[in-house]
Amino acid sequence: MSEESQELLSLFGNLFQERFFVAAAVKSSRDDETSQANQRGQLRVLRLLVAKEPLTNSQIVEELDIRPSSASVLVSKLADSGLVKKVDSPDDKRVTFISLTDKGRESLEKSRRFKNELSDSFFETLSDEEQQQFKSYMQKLLQNLNDKAPEWETKQNWAEVLGVPEGFNPKNWNHRPFQN
Repeated sequence: MSEESQELLSLFGNLFQERFFVAAAVKSSRDDETSQANQRGQLRVLRLLVAKEPLTNSQIVEELDIRPSSASVLVSKLADSGLVKKVDSPDDKRVTFISLTDKGRESLEKSRRFKNELSDSFFETLSDEEQQQFKSYMQKLLQNLNDKAPEWETKQNWAEVLGVPEGFNPKNWNHRPFQN
C-alpha cells in the first residue's frame, strides 16, 4: 500500500502545483471577486448583515467578536464603497443602524454565483456519484489528519520535515484546524 499511497500523495502535490487550481481554490475560499469587499472582515460584516440586519456597531462587535474600532473602520469602508448604509435611529440619535444597500446585496449574490460557477466548472468532469464519493474520501482524509495531528505533534519536528518555519504544526497552520 505504501507505493499506492505515495502515488496518491504525489498526485495531490501535482494538483496543488497547477496554477489554475490554486488560484481557483484561493479565490473560492475568499468567496468574493469584487474589489469593494475583498477583505475577509468586510465580507464577514456583509454576511452578518444578510442574516440579521439592521445592526448597530455594538451588535456587529459582539456578533463578530472584534474590537469596536475595527468594526467602525470596516463599516466605514463598506459605506464608502456603497455596500452598506448608516441610518440614525429615530428613537435615539446616539444609535446608528447599519444595513445592506442594493449594491451590497448584488455584490454578495455575484460572489455566490462566481463560487458556484467555479466549483461546477472544476468538478464537471466527475459524475454526481463520483463527486459524492470524492467528497466522502476528502472528509475521511481531513478527519484522519485532525485525529492524528496531536499524535504527530509529539513525533515530528514539522519545521525540519517540511522545511517550513520553526513552530509550524499542521493542526494550527494559519491558526485554524484543517477544514471539512
